[in-house]
Amino acid sequence: MRIPALASVCILIGCAQDQKIHRASNREVFFQEPTDEVDILWVVDNSKSMADNQAKIAESFASFMVGLEDSGSDFQIGVITTDLDDYENAALLQGEPAILTNETEDYTTKFQDMVVVGIEGSDMEEGIDAAYRALSEPMISGANAGFRRSGATLMINFVSDEDDCSDRGSLYGSSYARPCYEEAGKLVPVKDLIKDYEDLRAADERFIVSSIVGPKMSASHPDCGEWRPGSRYNTMAQAYGGIEGNICEQDFANIMADLGLQVGGVLTSFVLQDYAVEETIEVWVDESRIPADDSNGWTYDTEYKVVYFHGDGIPPRGSEIAIEYEVGAPG
Repeated sequence: MRIPALASVCILIGCAQDQKIHRASNREVFFQEPTDEVDILWVVDNSKSMADNQAKIAESFASFMVGLEDSGSDFQIGVITTDLDDYENAALLQGEPAILTNETEDYTTKFQDMVVVGIEGSDMEEGIDAAYRALSEPMISGANAGFRRSGATLMINFVSDEDDCSDRGSLYGSSYARPCYEEAGKLVPVKDLIKDYEDLRAADERFIVSSIVGPKMSASHPDCGEWRPGSRYNTMAQAYGGIEGNICEQDFANIMADLGLQVGGVLTSFVLQDYAVEETIEVWVDESRIPADDSNGWTYDTEYKVVYFHGDGIPPRGSEIAIEYEVGAPG
């Protein structure tokens, strides 16, 4: 998710001769996401230990859609697996139809069916490379044609209970005693995969990578079953400002809701750099001044220094939000 640009200018006003208290004034500028087109690719581990986790994604899909639907996004959703050993189906969009949109009848049920990709896949999960293949040539103008739209926000969500093993053939034909993701010297370095991902988007396109994967081994999750840390997937999420979810959570509703809000791109709250004196706050969206109003304007949370927008006051896509205020004390 592109973090809204922030400009802060602090100006010391007045002088001390009249013995009045003079405060610093801030002007902060934020930008709302400019496009409503969102292409969302789910990369789902289809190895033998993933049945329950696929079911949890399906069950919590409605939570994901809340933020996406509220934002009015024009979305496309597809699903692929982490299995690149199945050459016929490697990096191929799953389901019928393979691309779900706002216009797809009963898209929630269709996604719930689509994301349960089975557990017959390779135990050498190559999710990072699978996504790259799905979104690059020859797949993106061939079998997966129509999924990627120029200028649209791209979101990639990895779901796996083991780490990525993208090796591009270096482990082919070899036998190894350790899990493939522990053969670090034979895997494609994540920094190289990040460079490849950069080729998937134009300079002005928003690109988000998130993960729902195994946590660090130091964490205690006795009811989680089989899992290993998804450190390579999390590195991708960190590189692209995404969310790092924990696959050992018993309920994915909160993770999915956060993902939906992130990709929707229409923000309704903005965190200020400093605490504000509430009565001094002035807010503009583009050239229009927005009133303080809890129905169709803005409100201020004094504890968390957050400005919330409501109703008709929510800034539209592509708008500039300017907030001026005098700096105050916490609370």
